Amino acid sequence: MDMTTRQTLYENNIYEHRSVASTTKIMTCLIACKSNKLNDTVTVTSQMLDGTEGSLIYLKAGDKITLYDLCVGMMLSSGNDAANAVAFYLCASIDAFAKLMNDTAKNIGMNNTHFATPSGLDKGKPYSCAYDMALLASFAMENKTFSKIVSLQSSDIKINGKVKTVYNHNKLLTYNLKDGKFIGVKTGFTEKAGRCLISAKRFKNNTIICVTLNCPDDWDAHTYYTEICEKKYNQVTISNEIEIKVVGGINESVKCKYNKKRCLLGSVKVLEYYYPFVYAPIKKGDKLGEAIVYYNDKILERLPIEADEDVKEYGKQQLSTTSKVYG
Repeated sequence: MDMTTRQTLYENNIYEHRSVASTTKIMTCLIACKSNKLNDTVTVTSQMLDGTEGSLIYLKAGDKITLYDLCVGMMLSSGNDAANAVAFYLCASIDAFAKLMNDTAKNIGMNNTHFATPSGLDKGKPYSCAYDMALLASFAMENKTFSKIVSLQSSDIKINGKVKTVYNHNKLLTYNLKDGKFIGVKTGFTEKAGRCLISAKRFKNNTIICVTLNCPDDWDAHTYYTEICEKKYNQVTISNEIEIKVVGGINESVKCKYNKKRCLLGSVKVLEYYYPFVYAPIKKGDKLGEAIVYYNDKILERLPIEADEDVKEYGKQQLSTTSKVYG
């Protein structure tokens, strides 16, 4: 899926209900990142740790840790205890947090999803599908704090003031690729779900989201399928030449332009804003307006409309002189 447009680039059984294991933590982390409480210190309770198993960062009752470090622990080391702690701290119970997860999913447009735990453990019969998880990852990667966390290969967190280094399970972050770079997002595994992987790959200012559920060879699969999707992007030239009237200049108008090349899936819409006239003098490179580029009804970028020539002020231009001697 293209992250910006949400356009599906390649698909196979994308609406089939599946267990998604620890990729569920994408939703848990996103909710935490949007809570404005990441700097809060959480005191771990025995209730938070009840029933946690599998991947852990080995929290104990009484431990003190920030909500941000809990997010790092659950996204890099896939700590189920960290995910539970986030849920209890924000909503006081697993059930209340699961409701928040499902309400958020509905608002995003995840119509084939039901979350039951913050960690993704198979309790309460949770399910989702490849399309919904790609949609979730697209929204999550737009959050700067979330995208920063999931791009980390390792990080130091503090538990009771003591530093503990956690390492990311996502091996794609270390892959050296020719045209792109993986920048996230989450691995997952249970016996029921199999190997699950959601990745985000940068490609020429675009981000491709790839989801595989129950895929044994997921590292190679994500490399292969994202390379296929890269071929769907086209080079788009965003440019125009404009003439603006000049008052008080030796020329009646000045030539202006903007120019940018982008690799995109489709077309863009450009709205040009510039002065109906300008006053001399004008130097080449002076900004005389702005071209706002829209892609999928969102502002992609703002390009300056710049003068492409100098225009001198009338009466102050350099005059050529000659002299003659008579007699």
